[in-house]
Amino acid sequence: MIKYLKLFLQGNTKRPEDTKPLDILTIQNTENAVFILDNHIISKNKISYYNCNQNIDDIQVLYFTCINNKPLLFIAGKHNSHIPTSSANFLPTFLYLANTLRFNSNLLTIFEETFGCERNMFIWARKNPSNFVLLESTELTDDILLGYEIQNDTKTFISWEASYEDIISLKEVVKGIPDNNDDLIKYSFNVPVRVGNIILDDFAFYDCDRKNIPVANYFSYCECDKVINKPYSFLKNALLGNNSLKNALIDTEEDKSIIYSTKAKTKDLEFYFSNAYPTDLDAANNRVFFLITNLKEYLSAIIYPEYIIKLSIAHCTTLSSEVYLDMVCYKETPHIYRIPTFIQEISQNRPFIWIDDSNQELGFADHQYTHILLLEDVDYMCILNTTLDNGVVESKLCVKTRLFDFLIPMFTSNAIDLHIFEEQIRKDIPIPFKTSFDDYLYK
Repeated sequence: MIKYLKLFLQGNTKRPEDTKPLDILTIQNTENAVFILDNHIISKNKISYYNCNQNIDDIQVLYFTCINNKPLLFIAGKHNSHIPTSSANFLPTFLYLANTLRFNSNLLTIFEETFGCERNMFIWARKNPSNFVLLESTELTDDILLGYEIQNDTKTFISWEASYEDIISLKEVVKGIPDNNDDLIKYSFNVPVRVGNIILDDFAFYDCDRKNIPVANYFSYCECDKVINKPYSFLKNALLGNNSLKNALIDTEEDKSIIYSTKAKTKDLEFYFSNAYPTDLDAANNRVFFLITNLKEYLSAIIYPEYIIKLSIAHCTTLSSEVYLDMVCYKETPHIYRIPTFIQEISQNRPFIWIDDSNQELGFADHQYTHILLLEDVDYMCILNTTLDNGVVESKLCVKTRLFDFLIPMFTSNAIDLHIFEEQIRKDIPIPFKTSFDDYLYK
C-alpha cells in the first residue's frame, strides 16, 4: 500500500523522449500502434480483436486488465475495446487521455509495478447524472407483468406483447444511427418510461428483421450520481418489491462471483439486473444494466405473405415424417411462416422441398411451418451430422447462401440420418449439393 501511494503521488518519471507521440507517417508504417486523431482513440493491430476507433467523448470507463497474461487497456464506450499496453505510441496516447479526462497518469506505472496481471485496476469513470426514479409504494401501480407506461401526457401503457412494428411507429420512439456496418439498429424512447415501480430515463431495444412479433428484449443503463450509493442493491430490491412479480416468480438467481447480477424469472418474462463492471472495479459501478426478456413463443404470428398463393411448383420432393423444419432462429428470420394450406394438401403434411418458378424461390416445409429463400441467394445445400452430449446424433439439411458465410439449417432430425435422402434431393431439386462440411471448409 505504501509503495502504491508513493507511485500515485510522485510526478511523471518517464523520459521526455518516451512521452513524445510518434508522427502519423511512422504510425501508418507500424503494425501495432495506438494514437489520437480527431478526438478519437484509434488502435490498429494485426489481431482485429485489439482494433479500436472510439470517440473520447463517448468513453464511460477505463481500466487495466489482462487476457492470457497480456496487459490491456479496457475502454467501455459505444463499444468495448481492448488495447495492448505494448502497442507502439501507447504511453503518449495514455498521457493524452489522462490530461483530457483528468486522471493520474502514474496509474500506468502503478499497474505495471504493483498490479500486473493479478487483477483488474480501475482508472477512470465518467460521472453521469442519475437517470431513474424509484416510486414510493403509495405511487405504485403494480402492472409490471403486463407491460410498461410511457410518461407522456396521456401516460400510454404498452403491453409486453406489442410488436416491433407497433412500437417503432410510436412518436416517442427514435431510431438511432449505427456507428458502423456491424452495429445493430437501436431504438430509444425520447421520454421516460415506467417499468413497475421504476421510472427510467433510458429505455431502448434493438431492431429485428421480423417485425410482426413482440419485442424480444428491452434494456436500460441505470446511472446513479451518488458515489457512496451504488445502485445495484436498491434497484434489485425495488424490482423485487413489485408484489405481482414476486408472486409469479418461478426462479430467482443471484450471482456474486465476478459481476453482481440478479435474474428474476416468471413463466413469460425474465428481469435481469447486473453491475456493468467486475466487482473489483467497484468505483466504476455507478451504472447498472437492466434487461427485460420476453420468453413467450409467438409462432401463431408468422403469417405467410399472400403472394405465396400464386406460386408455381416446378420441382418438389417429400421426405420422412420424422423430419422437422429447424425453428431455432424463427424470431430473427422474416422468411419463416406458418405453412399455407395448399402446401399442406400437396405435401400431405410430410416434409416438403420445392422450387417456385413464379416467384423464383426455394421452399422448405414440415407439417406446421415453411422457410422460403430467394433462388438467386442460394449457393448450395449440404447435410451435417452432430453428436450431442447425450449421444444422440442430430442430422441437419443446411443451405449456404451468398448473403452469409455460415450455413442456415432448414430441416433437422434426431431420429433419421438425412444422408438417406441425399440422392433423392439431388435428383428432384436442381440445386448444387455438397457431400460434406469438409468440402465447404477446405474448398
